[in-house]
Amino acid sequence: MQDLPPIGGYEPVQWKRNIPSRGFRPVIYFWGIVGFMGYGFYRFYQGVDEQRELSREKQWARFHLEPLLTAEADRQQARRYFAEKARQDLVAESMSPERRAKFEEEIYQDKSKFRFPRFTATVQPGDR
Repeated sequence: MQDLPPIGGYEPVQWKRNIPSRGFRPVIYFWGIVGFMGYGFYRFYQGVDEQRELSREKQWARFHLEPLLTAEADRQQARRYFAEKARQDLVAESMSPERRAKFEEEIYQDKSKFRFPRFTATVQPGDR
């Protein structure tokens, strides 16, 4: 003899877990992240605008200071030129007349324009 199901059938088998959901719904997380990122982009572009404004201000300051900076560079170049002339005169004093004539000989044959000497960073004779 075989057992048969009860009359009315078996009760349904509970195969799902009945665990309560934790946290917010996913749409809440989505809009929270979108809001957070939106705020970050807002702050980022505020910083970009600030940098652009600082750059513009720096350019205008440079435009207005250009004559002053050019004059300062010219004064510096003239100071170096006259210091170099004084050094050359000091060196020429200790030379023999033949070497001095060779030393004072012009380098450039073209007198149409003045050429400032180029300066490089070297050790001065007195610094050794």
